[in-house]
Amino acid sequence: MKIFSAPSTDEKYRHLGFSPVDLAMKLKIGNVSILAVEHPIKGVVLIFECIAPRTMCQYETSLPEVCSVEQIAGLIYVNIALNFSDTAETCKAYFQDLGLSLFQ
Repeated sequence: MKIFSAPSTDEKYRHLGFSPVDLAMKLKIGNVSILAVEHPIKGVVLIFECIAPRTMCQYETSLPEVCSVEQIAGLIYVNIALNFSDTAETCKAYFQDLGLSLFQ
């Protein structure tokens, strides 16, 4: 099932480990879930969600479809490091295991 209209965009997110869920693609790193959804004006919208025993946070950010896999991974890492600092090292290790160099 293709979520994005452009096959190259779909491939980028699959390379990062996203898998199809309903009308979005989902990735879970640590205790943070990330949904990627195609938006007709904003490009791709990433929805970050973290539910912990005493807190909950959900927000979104958007990026153009033309971003490279490394740029997408960098954006995800920065958002997790700033907003979910306890998951930052897990996120960094996840992308390094995929062979992606962040911020080079």
